[in-house]
Amino acid sequence: MFPLLNPSRRLAGMAAAPATALAVLLALMVLEQRGFNRDSALLVALLSAVAAARLIPLGALAFTAGVLLLQSARMVPGVMLSGVLSYSAIPLAILFAGLGYRGRHRWLLPAFALASAGLITTNWFSDATWVNFVFPPQIYGRGALRTGTYVFLVFGASAAFNLAAWAAALAVNNASRSRRAQLRAETDLQQTVTELAVEQERNRIARELHDVLAHSLTVITAQAEGIRYIHRSEPEAVEESARIIATAARTALVETRHMLENVFTADPAPPTSPAPSLGQLGILADQFTASGMPVTVDAPALPPGVTPLQELTAYRVIQESLTNAFRHGDRSKGAAVSVRSGEGGLTVRVTSALSGGPLAPGPSTGRGIPGMKERATAAGGYLTAVTAGNRFDVEAVLP
Repeated sequence: MFPLLNPSRRLAGMAAAPATALAVLLALMVLEQRGFNRDSALLVALLSAVAAARLIPLGALAFTAGVLLLQSARMVPGVMLSGVLSYSAIPLAILFAGLGYRGRHRWLLPAFALASAGLITTNWFSDATWVNFVFPPQIYGRGALRTGTYVFLVFGASAAFNLAAWAAALAVNNASRSRRAQLRAETDLQQTVTELAVEQERNRIARELHDVLAHSLTVITAQAEGIRYIHRSEPEAVEESARIIATAARTALVETRHMLENVFTADPAPPTSPAPSLGQLGILADQFTASGMPVTVDAPALPPGVTPLQELTAYRVIQESLTNAFRHGDRSKGAAVSVRSGEGGLTVRVTSALSGGPLAPGPSTGRGIPGMKERATAAGGYLTAVTAGNRFDVEAVLP
């Protein structure tokens, strides 16, 4: 939830108007030595409007206008008895009404600010006792121009205070809307980031499962099909094929468990199953060789600077390339794997022979190549897969 919409803050905002009205009432009672009598009727009435202005803005302003009209009709004591400071409640009523008003007719508040200034001016100069007190006869009444100037000054001062209160409420509301919009945008952005992270993790898991299971199932399928033909003529080879099947299945299980441990385990301790590394290329090559596709590996000892991410990415690229070559290429001609480490980073190259069948799909079809490119890009490198004559080359550079 947005902080500005928090119930406790809303309650505090609603209590601000009554608290302000009470504080002003107590202050004027002390400063002007007032009592709760008829002379305080205007002050109490206007401050009551202030207290209700946040909850019922238009009702409070209408009540304020009614009180001023009653004073004009001399049903409420005039300025001399009520005190000029009583009018200070009107800007406060406009302020809190502006904070609470959510209607479409925004012009109502500035219109009331000017109208109430007119009523204050009328009541001011309708009280002869007050006018004679403020403007002695020798000053007030000497010509219409001077009288009009005084009227204009009183109206201008009242209108300025009222419009300033309205402008302050408008500024606070605009700031509040901007803040809510900012918080809403930040929440949407955070949600988008979370959704993107979830999607990236989903794609990573799918890529890992594809690489692990595609290779293992390819080897298992090849060995299982071979057993069908050799279990009678070459019974001694069945045991070797069964061992390869068990090894491939066990490796797939271990790698899947390792992946799931990294995804679902919140414990910062390292996973119990190690990730595949380039040190297992020999086992990988033996599995394909035993399945009918000879694989040669040229991978000298790597320098200490090679990171686990580089090793895992390189291993997955080699694994997927060999799986594609086994499924779509010419198995009898085999495949060659080369791993080199230099100034540009780790370079992996897998070369295999294309199948000569006209209907055979090329190694570039399916999800294998895009998945390898995504892996290389995620590791900060790049991958290329090109056809050269009857040869298919996959090269990945991992800086």
